[in-house]
Amino acid sequence: MTNASPQITPDQVKSALGRFATGVVVLSIRDGKPPEGAPPGAYGVDPDEDFDDPADDLAATLTAFMPVSLFPPIVAIAVDLSGYLAEVLQRRGHWGLSVLGSGQAALAGRFSAAGRPSARLLLASEEHHRGAFTGALLLDRAGATLECVTVSAQEVGDHLLVTGSVVGASTGAKDPLVRYDRAYRNLTPRD
Repeated sequence: MTNASPQITPDQVKSALGRFATGVVVLSIRDGKPPEGAPPGAYGVDPDEDFDDPADDLAATLTAFMPVSLFPPIVAIAVDLSGYLAEVLQRRGHWGLSVLGSGQAALAGRFSAAGRPSARLLLASEEHHRGAFTGALLLDRAGATLECVTVSAQEVGDHLLVTGSVVGASTGAKDPLVRYDRAYRNLTPRD
């Protein structure tokens, strides 16, 4: 008996994983420098932080999101390790998620485009607000919003896996946007 695994190509994996339907979220995080002497991701929200400082807001569409625990409430996200977003997540301990609803596929596309501008510019025509706990930009018409404080960040393969404690949550639209077979789709309502 041999222990060798069969050869599988990245395209085969991508195709197989594309058959798994996932929800779609927009991750939002403030760029900027952490407090003096703070280790990456190891500090909570500073209530005196000026959320209107000149630091920029970053946002990206993610389908690698999942709830991990209800008690305490913890979620997980994964981002490409080679991207700037992973770097910011490792030094900024708080972030927000907007769970996209049906009809928001164009918005998901906007936040997944390469070379996209600041999140504030991309959201200029969308109703949004800053989260009270994190200062992250959150969509008013999202299916749900979550504000999170980083619990852990770990390199896994070519991604950074981040778990976050949920410190704020709200709900909105009921019909979700999903990604399946490399396309955004709406669920068909039940009769």
